[in-house]
Amino acid sequence: MLGYHLRIVVKSSSQSQESFIPTSLFQRFPAHSQKSIHQPSKTPHHSNDYRFGSLTIDWVDMERGSQPYSPWIEKGRGKGHAEATFVPQTRKKVGTTNLPEGTVHIFRDCTNIPSLTVLEAMASSLPVDTDGVMLAVLAVPSWMTPSDFLAFVAPAVDGMAHLRIIRDFAPNRSIAVVKFLSPANAAEFAEAYNGKPFNSIEPEICHVVHVLSIAIDVEDPVSQAISRTGGSHLTMYELPTCPVCLERMDSAVTGLITVPCSHTFHCMCLSKWGDSRCPVCRYSQNLLSSHPTSILSSRSLPFTNPTATPLSSCSSCPSTTNLWICLICGNIGCGRYGQAHAQAHYQGTTHLYALELETQRVWDYAGDGYVHRLIQNKADGKLVELPSAASSMGVTPRDGSLGPSQADALSAEKIEAIGIEYSYLLSSQLDSQRSFYEDQTTELTAQVIDLRGLIERLSFDFEADRKLAKEEAERKQKEDEEKLAQIMKEKARAEHKAEKATELARKFGNELREERAVSDGLMKNLAVMKERMELIDKQKDEYTRKVEELEDQVRDVMFFLEAKTKIEHGGGVEAEAAGGTVEVPVASTAQKLKGKKKISQKG
Repeated sequence: MLGYHLRIVVKSSSQSQESFIPTSLFQRFPAHSQKSIHQPSKTPHHSNDYRFGSLTIDWVDMERGSQPYSPWIEKGRGKGHAEATFVPQTRKKVGTTNLPEGTVHIFRDCTNIPSLTVLEAMASSLPVDTDGVMLAVLAVPSWMTPSDFLAFVAPAVDGMAHLRIIRDFAPNRSIAVVKFLSPANAAEFAEAYNGKPFNSIEPEICHVVHVLSIAIDVEDPVSQAISRTGGSHLTMYELPTCPVCLERMDSAVTGLITVPCSHTFHCMCLSKWGDSRCPVCRYSQNLLSSHPTSILSSRSLPFTNPTATPLSSCSSCPSTTNLWICLICGNIGCGRYGQAHAQAHYQGTTHLYALELETQRVWDYAGDGYVHRLIQNKADGKLVELPSAASSMGVTPRDGSLGPSQADALSAEKIEAIGIEYSYLLSSQLDSQRSFYEDQTTELTAQVIDLRGLIERLSFDFEADRKLAKEEAERKQKEDEEKLAQIMKEKARAEHKAEKATELARKFGNELREERAVSDGLMKNLAVMKERMELIDKQKDEYTRKVEELEDQVRDVMFFLEAKTKIEHGGGVEAEAAGGTVEVPVASTAQKLKGKKKISQKG
């Protein structure tokens, strides 16, 4: 299976608000309103590539919340009883993006890429997060939308990550590019859908190819000229399109045939062409001769130089129909049914041969007829035989003799003289024509030598720039390596400092734990001491209360003893208190004081 490269070239000058130039084909695209791309643009084309036209991309992005279960990959797994499995729904983002005017180039790589079995073997060895594989479907029908394409490849949708359908102004040149999650998905898709018809009614089939790279470039005439003259691509070449069916021509897919005028077609397309002439040559000449209004059209004609005048005209009048070109000097004049400037050119220069531009037939003015014995009918393209000059000549009446007359002999001599003169004239005309074309060949050779010198100078400049860029890259790489070495040294020092800081932190942590343990012990001892102090305070209060009570009792006893002594040793009123009793209330201190007052009063 061969690999292909896609290159999308767009014009930077045609970018507007409704156009977008992406940097990658699988990035997020803005959604634009869909417009018709099969109509030619109204703006004049200044590009040398007539294939430039409107470009649109129909895109579909698959979004998954988790790792999907792909029944397409694991269709053979698990035999026995059926089991229900949760399959998360795949959400899709769909839209259309309009690109500036441009074209799509397809290059085929000459080197082989891995086959399907090799891709399947690679799928098991690749990591999960690697990029997927890109495949392209060439010549997608114009009626097929992204939803139709997804319906066509419905069993393989679970293995897809992105879908892009690139459409240009040609109806049969749409390309569908699919990016898969893994090489196994791509291998199974190519094996299942390559060569499969899109439906049972239309004849189009699905051509699946492997895409190695996709590039999106902005048109730059200077860089394109350098790339064309800088050297040929030895490993890839661009695929042309068939002029009949407009599909890509690839010798690896179908048979090709090249006609003597160096135009190539599909064998099937050329076999259906009934005309013996080349379709491209006939179309180009008929378009220039029978459609004079095409010069006013906005789109330049194919196979013509857009900068030059696309329509031939008479050198003496503005006539553009029934033109004849002199084979000797290249003068263009109108025919005898117009103003007969071609015949006037013959009468003034005696150039005998003229070519009719529309039918490519050569007229001989001396013989007053075409030089061809067989000519092609313009109506149906069949070959017909021209009548000879003898059949068109009148038969002169003769006398009764059977042999040639004197008039016949004179006529024969005249014809022989005319033939000799015609031969001399033809030789001189051919010599002049040869010298004319030799001069042209010399001029073209000089131009080729100049172009070759220009190519060599450009190649030398390109090689010098490449060497400078290589030296700059090497210098930058060396600087990066030195910076990397310095960074590695700083990293080692930082790691050493980090180890020391870690060890110090570990030491401080141990000390902190020890201090915390000591603090916890002290706090426990302090709590115990607080409890003891509270107990001692309670005992102290109790002992103080008891001492106060005992002091009160002692004071009462002393008072009793003093009163008793006074009563016993006293006389008069004090003697009357002898034999009495003193009661001391125990209820409260106030009662004790009151009792003391009573005793004192009694005393």
